[in-house]
Amino acid sequence: MRNSIAHGWHMALRTTLLQVGASLVTALAATAWGWRAGVAALVGGLIIAAGSGLFALRLFGRGVVSARSALRSAYAAEALKWFWLCAMLYLAIAVWKLPFPGLIAGILAAQVAFWISLIATR
Repeated sequence: MRNSIAHGWHMALRTTLLQVGASLVTALAATAWGWRAGVAALVGGLIIAAGSGLFALRLFGRGVVSARSALRSAYAAEALKWFWLCAMLYLAIAVWKLPFPGLIAGILAAQVAFWISLIATR
């Protein structure tokens, strides 16, 4: 039997590290189109990885709680992740003016890494 909180922390750490690794690889590949594209890919991937980390911190940070509190934590964690994503994408696109193709490449790489990490740990 798995301890759901310990297993959740382990999965969250593994997923976030895999997303950071995918972001780095994508950023390295994107530098073929210039250093700004590489930075954009890195920022895009790190936005997604940090969102996953924030989600896990909010979801598992309180330890053992009742089912109702766990459900509320899951809703709050998802809302926090979406707020983070929207705020950071606004900064990346409107304020920092990062190249959009590189940004999207980093986001997609981190998201695919998320799905792979969930499938690989079954």
